[in-house]
Amino acid sequence: MKKYFILFVIILFCVSLPVAAQDWTLKHGNAWSRQTGTIKQFADKPNDRNGKETIRIEHTGNEDWSLSEGNKIPVKPGDVFELAANLKTKGTGSASISVITRNKNNDVVLWTYGGKEIRGDVSWTPLRTKFMVPPNIETIEPRIIGYGSATVWIDGFSATKIESRDILIKDAKPVKYENRFLSVEIDPSNGTFSVTDKRTNRTWLPSFVAAKNFVVLPKRNSVAPDLQNLQNTMFTLLNTETLTEYNVSVTLEPDLPEMVIRLDGQGSMSGHIHYPPAFASKQGDRLIVPVNEGIGYPVEEKDIRVGRLIAYGGHGICMAFWGHIDDATGAGMTTIIETPDDAAINIARNSIDNTNDNTKNPNENLLQINAVWEPSFKEFRYQRVLRFVFFDKGGHVAVCKRYRDYAKKTGLFKPFTEKVKTNPNIDLLLGAVNIWYWDKNKVKLAKEMKELGFDRILWSSGGTAEELTELNKIEHVLTSRYDIYQDIMDPAQFDKVWVHGDWVTEAWDHDINWTEPNGTWRKGWEVEQKDKTQPRIPCAVICDAKAVPYARKRISEELKTKPYTARFIDTTVAAPWFECYHPDHPMTRSDSRRHKMELLKLVGDLGLVCGSETGHDASVPFCDFYEGMLSLGPYRVHESGRNMIQLVDDVPPQIEHFQVNPVLRLPLWELVYHDCVVAQWYWGDYNNKLPKVWRKRDLLNALYGTPPMYMFTQSNWNENKLRFAESYKTAAGTARATAYAEMTDHRILSSDRLVQQSVFSNGVTVTVNFSEQPFQLPDGSIINANDWKLQKETSNK
Repeated sequence: MKKYFILFVIILFCVSLPVAAQDWTLKHGNAWSRQTGTIKQFADKPNDRNGKETIRIEHTGNEDWSLSEGNKIPVKPGDVFELAANLKTKGTGSASISVITRNKNNDVVLWTYGGKEIRGDVSWTPLRTKFMVPPNIETIEPRIIGYGSATVWIDGFSATKIESRDILIKDAKPVKYENRFLSVEIDPSNGTFSVTDKRTNRTWLPSFVAAKNFVVLPKRNSVAPDLQNLQNTMFTLLNTETLTEYNVSVTLEPDLPEMVIRLDGQGSMSGHIHYPPAFASKQGDRLIVPVNEGIGYPVEEKDIRVGRLIAYGGHGICMAFWGHIDDATGAGMTTIIETPDDAAINIARNSIDNTNDNTKNPNENLLQINAVWEPSFKEFRYQRVLRFVFFDKGGHVAVCKRYRDYAKKTGLFKPFTEKVKTNPNIDLLLGAVNIWYWDKNKVKLAKEMKELGFDRILWSSGGTAEELTELNKIEHVLTSRYDIYQDIMDPAQFDKVWVHGDWVTEAWDHDINWTEPNGTWRKGWEVEQKDKTQPRIPCAVICDAKAVPYARKRISEELKTKPYTARFIDTTVAAPWFECYHPDHPMTRSDSRRHKMELLKLVGDLGLVCGSETGHDASVPFCDFYEGMLSLGPYRVHESGRNMIQLVDDVPPQIEHFQVNPVLRLPLWELVYHDCVVAQWYWGDYNNKLPKVWRKRDLLNALYGTPPMYMFTQSNWNENKLRFAESYKTAAGTARATAYAEMTDHRILSSDRLVQQSVFSNGVTVTVNFSEQPFQLPDGSIINANDWKLQKETSNK
């Protein structure tokens, strides 16, 4: 018995050790899902690819899952591995191959490294990826991971060591250069940089998390300054995760506290590039993020889901920057993405390198942001540019004002004072409440609203030709209707669904957007079937390159009989700029953006005030109002785009903590574009959607100088008309008074951030008290709880 016990101990000890650094092949693995009970693993029958037995994973959850044997392969920096697998997928989710990297303390450095992904319904596909082990990594663990609902078949997953390279630069000294504001130091081993602001004495250090996938190639003699310009440094960077080389230049502006990073590459590009690294946060910092109207995340915030936000669509960041400030002093920095069409930002958490120190660092796990560069038509294609701007005061206002200057210089800025010269009806929009009304007697209702004090109305609910004619006769009423040039349904499915009158059915299927050259069409909005027990059917997406002729025909013909003065184009700037791989109308994201702007410009050229969904500043010269800019996209009520008319009694946590929380919200859009485009709530997230927070929304409107939006039926109006009238006085009170003015300042007046003040260029100041207690202003006056105050400077001239 003793010898068997010794043998058992030896076997147990060997199992716990890392496997040898040689070829590794998945044998069976163990499946895991973040959501309990949503994953099953099967040894499947011989497959239709090569007749061998496969592993089948069925995942029904909507979060992440993995398949791994737990093997930790010992490695050395510079080792080059190839991962290889054959996968087949069915469903809406994804599957990918990758490895986990760990340091000498067995701490996870990256959960996903060297990955390659497939998504949706994909037949047997060979996945191959090569990567180099970066510095400070001692083991890797191969695994297959996925996200969302999918069935995945796996045939042969292996990791093979190909070669080893000497990647470490020895005895290289940091490169340093400076101007009167900043001192910059570049690390010659990995191309990261630190910046010291001489005015504040803060040194902005690179994050350990974002810095670990890059090495500067020794063959270029480390980091060498351009001797012709000591303000500029150039070097070649290797991305160890993709084995791709990039040329990097770092330029310090001679007479400004600004630095420009340029990244150049060539050829094919797989995956995303996270460079340069994020600046590490410290306690007391706040991240300034233009998610729709804007939000400021304390870096200690625990309740947000970290991850990627695209810069090329309204459901990401709506302006191409982010900020990082010290809450106590207002000093900080902002990063302007000068090439945003294939870019995103990544919100992650600090990870402190504790390889040589096991003590807890108080700045660990704080939020931080870095830029992400994405392929353009699967290639690098063009230079990617970031501008870092440092300031010693001003906080989020300084961040926005620097970007406003940038917008003016780059053609993004077009104020109402210019727009109204082309279309005088723009003036009707400014200060107008947006009305979505679903019953009859439209003209009667509009007249009743005017009698109750609704001075200006954007009537979004359409109508007959006769109704529109009568509505247009009412003073200060702008008539509009919903329209869309993105989603279309396969006519073969018409008998199963309620057919939408605005689907451009004649575009099927020759003008559909392809996500791949193999003819896979891009899926859009999912439509409920008449039989509610059956799954929703996805629409296809029209290629943006083909949308304008359909819009020109529809709108021009309709205007001959219906005298609209405005039009709302759904999804155009909410949806991303899409690539299209259809051979007859291929399109990069930059092409998509250009075609989307042509569509919005067409609306204006036809004499209409133009609106679109959510908003993005690429469309500022062409759009006049955005439905959804005020409604922070990640924090709306569930299914807000489907159950629009349904009022919600109980306030969900994401609404209370984020959507209507002035402690976190910031008027970033107003500080940049208040005098260019009107920001409104989303049509499933309007002022009266959640009655318990109705007042908060009104006060946010008052503070931001933006008009309200209401959606109601006749019965809802009859029951609450006086409350609607009172709400309008609060919510629209500042909108008209500041319509043509710049928001020059936004101030936090109380330590709990519940008393705030906005200042406009025409002398209007608005103060709002969101708290439950009265507040004494510096001039001695009192502002009541949950109340607002508008003051107008009088000229002495």
